[in-house]
Amino acid sequence: MKGFYRTLRDTKLPSCYKVASITRACAVVKSRKKSEKRSVKPSRPKPLRPMICIISGFFTTMKGKLFIPLRRDKYFDIQLNRHVFEILEGKKVRSLTITPDSLSFCYSEDIEPMLVRRVYGVDRNEKNITFGDRERVTQVDLAKAVKIRQTTGEIVGSFRRNDVRIRRNLARKYWKRANHRTDQILHAAVNYIVDDCSRNGAALAIEDLTGVRRMYRKGNGQGKDYRFRLNSWPHWKGKHMLEYKAVWKAVTIIPLTKSETYGSSLTCPACGERLYSPEKGDAEHVRMLWCQRCKTWTDRDVIAALNLSMRGRSRFYRSLPQSEAAEGRSQGADSASFTQVEEKGLASEAMKGNGTKTLILRVDASKLIRRRQPTS
Repeated sequence: MKGFYRTLRDTKLPSCYKVASITRACAVVKSRKKSEKRSVKPSRPKPLRPMICIISGFFTTMKGKLFIPLRRDKYFDIQLNRHVFEILEGKKVRSLTITPDSLSFCYSEDIEPMLVRRVYGVDRNEKNITFGDRERVTQVDLAKAVKIRQTTGEIVGSFRRNDVRIRRNLARKYWKRANHRTDQILHAAVNYIVDDCSRNGAALAIEDLTGVRRMYRKGNGQGKDYRFRLNSWPHWKGKHMLEYKAVWKAVTIIPLTKSETYGSSLTCPACGERLYSPEKGDAEHVRMLWCQRCKTWTDRDVIAALNLSMRGRSRFYRSLPQSEAAEGRSQGADSASFTQVEEKGLASEAMKGNGTKTLILRVDASKLIRRRQPTS
């Protein structure tokens, strides 16, 4: 690194380009050392993509133009359109990244904390994402994404060309296309969830699915197609999207632990009794559970979302300082803090005869871009 720094010191480039080059070289070396520590043999060194990252302070924007330094007291100007100028107005620009095909700004923005009035439980499944509380539960359908992955797997499995390199390149092409399509559906679903939380002042209680892949390993007595379908389920990607999109909208995220997540689909959210699965061959109550005490059939995804909502609500209340909790008691039930009266009221939900029925909305994620308001 010292020799590299001496080489750059002798050049007449501005210091911003030297800092960007050293930072990128350090990142490459750090990645190589991490691979060696994990006993992973690094691949053959490839030329890095041409890219320059300039830190804020070395470039300026004035009168709708971007001025990039070339030499000392010499700049190259680029005309910015109205859209870019309106987005950057009032925001802190952190850095500027230049590639042969694009010019990207990295900026930060101060977001005011949102007033939390309710907590939505989020149950992530292969074919849907279910979120809501005791007043309303919404299911966002992701069946189209599952069908895209299954169709792509069948297409790739039908290749008969006697050349592994050609088969690999074709498979990479088809899977890249499938991932782009499924990501678009997942983005639309997550945007709908975060926008709904932002409008209603709700926090999101997210379950912990760490280690779920162990349930679908080879040798567990499951079919090959079933294991492929569940192992290609992008549950981690959905959580990642929820977390960073929630930050943009100032939506509070409540990560539940494994112990708090366990049994979310096994107990009734109304009475606390253990639920029972339907008998084998009962096509009418597929993915539904029976409560012996309430005498009702309920969708298992809705049950999980309601239980996660109550557990996230208790977790949120315990995390509040005593001063905020006292302020919440004085402001009433719709304050930022859940009051002690509300917390005790959770026990009343477990009493038999609670006639409140949860409204369940069904939403198609693939059509959320065109249709903003779903129908029930």
